[in-house]
Amino acid sequence: MQGRRAVSVLLALVVGWLPRPEAAGAAEPVRLRVMTFNIWYGATATDLGQVIEAIRAAGADVVGLQEPYARLRRIARALGFHAAPRMHVISRYPILEPEGSDGWWAYLWLGPGRVAAIANTHLSCCPYTPYRIVHRGIDRERALEIETNTRLRQIARHLDALGGVLDAGIPTFFTGDFNAPSWRDWTREAVDARGLPYPVRWPVSLAMEAAGFVDPYRVLHPDPVADPGFTWTPGFPAPYVSDREVHDRIDFVWAAGARPMRSQVVGESRANADVVVRPWPSDHRAVVTTFDVEPVEPPTFVASNRERSRLGGSLPVWFHGTGADRIALVPSGAPEPVAERAVAAEADGRITFPTEGLAQGAYDLLLLDGSGGELARDRVVLVEADQPPVLRLADRTLQGDQPLRVSWAFAPGNRFDWLGVYRAGVDPKRGRLLAWRYTRGTIEGETRLAGGVRGSAGWPLPTGRYELHLCLDDSYRCRTSVPFRVLA
Repeated sequence: MQGRRAVSVLLALVVGWLPRPEAAGAAEPVRLRVMTFNIWYGATATDLGQVIEAIRAAGADVVGLQEPYARLRRIARALGFHAAPRMHVISRYPILEPEGSDGWWAYLWLGPGRVAAIANTHLSCCPYTPYRIVHRGIDRERALEIETNTRLRQIARHLDALGGVLDAGIPTFFTGDFNAPSWRDWTREAVDARGLPYPVRWPVSLAMEAAGFVDPYRVLHPDPVADPGFTWTPGFPAPYVSDREVHDRIDFVWAAGARPMRSQVVGESRANADVVVRPWPSDHRAVVTTFDVEPVEPPTFVASNRERSRLGGSLPVWFHGTGADRIALVPSGAPEPVAERAVAAEADGRITFPTEGLAQGAYDLLLLDGSGGELARDRVVLVEADQPPVLRLADRTLQGDQPLRVSWAFAPGNRFDWLGVYRAGVDPKRGRLLAWRYTRGTIEGETRLAGGVRGSAGWPLPTGRYELHLCLDDSYRCRTSVPFRVLA
């Protein structure tokens, strides 16, 4: 499969885009502007209004955000967009995460029976290899070793999760702060012009191309000397850039199966950007790329664009499936639905369920055929407006190396919500973080903290009293906590 895709990549460099495999249900092209934007700690130190203004100025239809710090829904509301907190994606089109997507990707619903796919990432920043090359003088072998052991491993998992989407011929966009340059920017000519020590075939960019993606900015701007397209860094939001900075292009809108028409940098000045917004609110410039994309017919699925939905309103549901007869809303674990909607003679579309009077909790959406056979399913959690997240511990008193077993419910479902252990009474913003783990963007789930957990303390913890906090999206905004103690 990699050999076939490698040939496709070579052809793409000639014609300027990557043709999708043949897929049923191809439709007339849709003009789509896809943006990637790292907004620097949720713009908490700058101006969130300028982040929103930058997205408007770029004319983006779909935005993969990095570092939104639980402010994604707020940005989406200001723009009138849909939001997918687990994906860190906002869009003027519905964003649907069918069963099995698991936060790796989602459909963009471009019309009945017409979808593309979106993925978004923020790869690890540390250790940042370009700094080590320039300032520590490491050789190429060591640089490639660092990349292989960090960002290449991370992107390989994401590309594996996208394999089925790509093989199905669904046009796919992959946005992100990759924290690694492109091998097409570190050519001999480019490094000589920039005064860098040697060319590097950066592994993440090679892996993206091998998977079937093209880099539209470099397709449309093939000369990295004339058009470097630097996204790192305009400096922090002040007229400051260190003399030791290594400027580079590390923010990308990759694409498979869509024709790129225009790709622009969005930033602080005409000297460095095509779309200018002042004052600029981030330590990264953004990238926006215009595509002509032919939406395709998706596989059978049912999904809501609100995995965590407030009770009292309407729950929107999208579906696709020939032979579908009805959609049922079933409390998880219950034998009978609380509501059903007929979809007879419809291959796909959108329905709504009223949620007034329902109990809060997890529900399954079932797409059923005429005999009641299940064609597809999805899960949603209905939540009262004033319901805070709930943390539960299997045991609030630990002895020896006993693990801390944790479950949670009604969590916000942001991509980087996390659990953190602190000494009792310590403010998470100021105290020492002893142990932590991500919730993987789940609204309900369970895990355990034990040996090997990340944090500044070993396991078992010393004797004493502690608190476990549920905090939002890589920030120190913590929503709930529960006490426990460790005995000698």
